[in-house]
Amino acid sequence: MNFKKILSIIIGFGTIGLLSSVFATIQGILFPASVQLFNQASWSFYDIIQLVVKLMCVYLSCIAGGIVTSLCGGENKQLYIVGILITLVIIWLWISTVHVFWFWTLLIIGSLPFVFLGAKIKRQLFTEQ
Repeated sequence: MNFKKILSIIIGFGTIGLLSSVFATIQGILFPASVQLFNQASWSFYDIIQLVVKLMCVYLSCIAGGIVTSLCGGENKQLYIVGILITLVIIWLWISTVHVFWFWTLLIIGSLPFVFLGAKIKRQLFTEQ
């Protein structure tokens, strides 16, 4: 692997992490109760909506990470590496919090496909020009 491909992995992974953190911070400011979701043993309907918003934010971050990885010269191998790294981070987060099974399962299942979706969006945007 050359330097450009290694850099695409680092930048793509960093993009996902940074955007996820930014989205979580914004959600915490707008909805302060969302910060405590993973410390609860049971959830109301409002809490479930907040979890779905968190899920969508991470998916958007994965799409952006796929776009950035592709823009930096990453190919399928690099996209797989970024997706697997994010999945490992998600598994670690799942182990260290209260288990909301459906939320973490959907995050794990969706992270890699959404990284590839970002790469597909990038290809479509830049081949039409």
